Amino acid sequence: MRDIADKVAFITGGASGIGLGMAQAFVGAGMRVVLADVDIAGAHKAAADLTSEGASAHAVALDVIDPAAWARAAAEAESAFGPVDVFCNNAGVGGTAKPVAEIPLEEWRWVTEIDYYGAVHGLQCFVPRLKAKGAGHIVNTASIGGVSPTKFLADYIAAKFAVVGLSGCLRAELEEHNIGVSALCAGSVRTNLGDNSVRQRPARARFAADRAAMIKDLKWRYIEPLDVGRIVLRGIRENWPFIFTHPEDRALLEKRHAEMMAVFDALGEEVK
Repeated sequence: MRDIADKVAFITGGASGIGLGMAQAFVGAGMRVVLADVDIAGAHKAAADLTSEGASAHAVALDVIDPAAWARAAAEAESAFGPVDVFCNNAGVGGTAKPVAEIPLEEWRWVTEIDYYGAVHGLQCFVPRLKAKGAGHIVNTASIGGVSPTKFLADYIAAKFAVVGLSGCLRAELEEHNIGVSALCAGSVRTNLGDNSVRQRPARARFAADRAAMIKDLKWRYIEPLDVGRIVLRGIRENWPFIFTHPEDRALLEKRHAEMMAVFDALGEEVK
């Protein structure tokens, strides 16, 4: 989708973090944006800030686990700006920061309901609309953890692996409809994901503290949401199947690929 100017983007989780970073990059390229968020006050503020700078932005309320809310939000977006061209399935929450066997079942369900099924609801809402339009692009926010797992974040990473797989299936299905699909596999981004997770589920405050303690000594390189937004914009224009944000993450994927190829090499010795 090389022609970006005046296109309409619908961004979930648009009030802050990566969602707002995408919105800022998009309006800088001449797009109009709809910021959908369960935090409607935050979405209104973000839209007002963008509008004050000369952009076209509109806020809508959206709880991604509610299919009826999707229908209302999509209708409001179309009323404001017309049919959506770019759908960014971005809203999500963080994981529990515990070993697999110690994560409470309700936490698995909660994270999956938002991070995976929330994305599914969004696709069921917008894929038919994009097909009817005959063109467009979808960005599903996963994580670098969705292609390279790590310990202690299994509830989050399992949901993000699912989003990556979902994106690949969808890309193959929609290619003939002139609709691109990208899985955003971002590395560490300076957002308020942890705080938002606690705000939506106050009982998770202990988990947030555990996660903060777990990562405090890790040497992750954080980038700003606007930087992610600019990378996403290029990914949309060039129809990348994956959108990565940190060049150093290449080593993680090369290591994982080498592990897979080593098993094929070993298998070749067993199967003649």
